[in-house]
Amino acid sequence: MTGSGSGDQAPVYSRGTTDVEVQNLTLTGSPLYGIFMRNVNNLTLGQIDMRLSAGLGIRIDNHGGDRAVKVRNVRIDTVYVSGTGTHGVETYGVDGLTIGTVTARNTRDSGLLLNDTINATVGTVDAQNAGAGTGYAAFRMANRNGRVGSSYPTNIRVGNVIASGGGRGIFCVSESGGAVIDRVTISNTGNNAILVENCYNVVIAGVSGTVTGGGEVRIAARTEFPISSGIRLQNLTVSGTNITQSPCGGANNTISNVTRINSTLTWC
Repeated sequence: MTGSGSGDQAPVYSRGTTDVEVQNLTLTGSPLYGIFMRNVNNLTLGQIDMRLSAGLGIRIDNHGGDRAVKVRNVRIDTVYVSGTGTHGVETYGVDGLTIGTVTARNTRDSGLLLNDTINATVGTVDAQNAGAGTGYAAFRMANRNGRVGSSYPTNIRVGNVIASGGGRGIFCVSESGGAVIDRVTISNTGNNAILVENCYNVVIAGVSGTVTGGGEVRIAARTEFPISSGIRLQNLTVSGTNITQSPCGGANNTISNVTRINSTLTWC
């Protein structure tokens, strides 16, 4: 399929529906959105291949009405997305998300971005040159992602994040959290390899990981939100870049089983 979209329209578009399936899609061109699903419950996207020259690959959100009511039950099996003018895959306001693999190549912004999404399981995010020259990341969580009520129980589970080049590798921001990322392989990012900013109850890496070169691994905070807490950096080998916690503060921020090679540690 080729074509372009305008407004909130896209080559594949649905709004206010239930039980929608797109099992196989190959998309090229410069749409505003490749796939746009707004207030669609019980959504299944199967094998999606998008080689674009503009726009956003997949957007799934709940912005068609009361944003306190989340979209429910979204499954995405396999996505290959390249050449977007913004994010590869983005959700906003979803409860119950299962993603197999997102492979992002040369997306202008994030490879996979989860906003205000809870109860999510992601297999693999594999991104090369995602968000080059920006603060976006191969994998980004924002806008109270993982927040259930007023707390952050572990409900965002990611098996593997692979990031090379681009902007950041992993970025958690704006009161997000409740996340465990099991394995990470991050190399030569132009911005932070990992940035956790005003997030709560986040584990990187649950099993193992490597960070090689690129920008520093940092636990940070903006003044408008409560300071980061419950952040665990563990089971990592960090080479050729530094680890920094700044500003100080926040409870239960820990670092353990981290091997540093040509890497300084600044920890409160």
